[in-house]
Amino acid sequence: MEENSVEKKEEQPNWESIAKYKAAELDNYIKRHRDAVGNAFNDGRAKVIVELLPIGDALGEALKILKTDADKKGIEMLIRKFDNILETHGVEILEVKQGDKFDPYIHNAISSGGEKIKEVLAKGYKFSGKVIRPAMVILN
Repeated sequence: MEENSVEKKEEQPNWESIAKYKAAELDNYIKRHRDAVGNAFNDGRAKVIVELLPIGDALGEALKILKTDADKKGIEMLIRKFDNILETHGVEILEVKQGDKFDPYIHNAISSGGEKIKEVLAKGYKFSGKVIRPAMVILN
């Protein structure tokens, strides 16, 4: 009779082990779902930000062609305000300057031939740890 009771114990599932496994499975699902929602939210924000960046570019171009100091100061103020708004939403301006070494991950070269940056045509931006728009540069 003891043999039968041993066999019956082996046939019964280990409910505690199954419950722990299912709880871990659920916990992993919740984490994956939370990450997916967060990534989708950030992707949506990044898309809107990228669509607004040409406004900042246009302000920079306007600054180059204005003649009077009063007009230039007004545009400079708008550029600072635009950059500050981007910064408050987590956008970083990529620091790119003449003489920097070309990096294809953060620069978009419109000329070829050199390894150093000759001129920066448009700012680059980073959001949530990713480059959302590389800086447009001309190489030496």
